[in-house]
Amino acid sequence: MLTVATSFIPAPGFWFGPRAKSGFEAGLARALAQKLGLKRVRLVQVPFADVTTGRLGEADIGLSQVTPTAEREKTASFSTPYLSAPPGVLARVGIDASDLKGLRDLRWVVGRVSTLTPIVNDTVRPTRSPVVVADRGSELQILRAGGADAMMLDLPVALGLARAEPGVFHVLGQLSGGETLAAVLPKGSPNLTIVDSSIRALTANGTIDSLSSKWLGDESKVPLIRSTS
Repeated sequence: MLTVATSFIPAPGFWFGPRAKSGFEAGLARALAQKLGLKRVRLVQVPFADVTTGRLGEADIGLSQVTPTAEREKTASFSTPYLSAPPGVLARVGIDASDLKGLRDLRWVVGRVSTLTPIVNDTVRPTRSPVVVADRGSELQILRAGGADAMMLDLPVALGLARAEPGVFHVLGQLSGGETLAAVLPKGSPNLTIVDSSIRALTANGTIDSLSSKWLGDESKVPLIRSTS
């Protein structure tokens, strides 16, 4: 049995539906288990701050839309990436912008500890101070309620939310960036090598592309907003 830690349930596009068995990371977990010769997946919910620091409790790996960073790598090990994740702008339906100037004029909501908040503050540089909240769930609440026009997310996460709530959200653009999403393991885990090789195999045989197309959509159709003015 493969025990997987995740933080956000439901996480549209990643973990949702009855018993959170639908979505990209749900499908990836099953594919990994099969590749590792394990018969089933058990899901446990762990706070995001714990997952990103490798504190997975009883879980073997974490699949929770996590971007590896130098700071996080001090306390956790990360697999080879399974998705590219440039910054994506999730906005309420009816809100639009096609360039950096348009983004600056929007009302933003940001998470206090999100790795994407510096992109809003330093690259977008909104004309009005963003609303600052504790976490992604709170950001989405503010956005749904009309307290902000847009928030910055990893593009696959933004696509999943827009697909789940097409009458509420859309992805108006993406910024350039080399960010990725990867599996999290406890620091120094002996399982890192086999998880890496399994993810590479699932990339090579098309499984990951198939899961991404099914649950998240086509990133190439999202307009690129140049991050220089």
